[in-house]
Amino acid sequence: MIGKVTKAVVAAGVAVGMAVVATPGAASAANNGYAWAAWAVPGASINGGVAKLYADGEILRLEDFQADGWGTRAQIQKLMPDSSGVLHWVNHSSPCFDDTSTSNTSGGMTVCNYNTAENIPIRVHVWASRDGVYKYHNYSPSIRS
Repeated sequence: MIGKVTKAVVAAGVAVGMAVVATPGAASAANNGYAWAAWAVPGASINGGVAKLYADGEILRLEDFQADGWGTRAQIQKLMPDSSGVLHWVNHSSPCFDDTSTSNTSGGMTVCNYNTAENIPIRVHVWASRDGVYKYHNYSPSIRS
């Protein structure tokens, strides 16, 4: 009887152990060290541009996908308390910009390198811009710097 119970407990333990190994952790499944967001004209079949924020080094990569006159801008935002302790998303540094004719890499995208305090919630805000007009914005999920 004890042998059967032991075998059942061992089998259950192995099954749980395999489930833990096969299932990614919440942190890695949630962001894999980066977060991204894209903007699109409503009803469009493809995104107009995308921004990808890497937590390690706070690297922001932008790519504008269409030569439609709309450029892609993005900015890091960090979650900070105000003087009353209420948390708000605040802009960090200046925006990064890319369009189909402007890039700073051979891959056709623009890479901007920022620096934030370590281990704070950050996200990327991405939007379309043309001649001082801003629209079609979106936000990424938050990650920790």
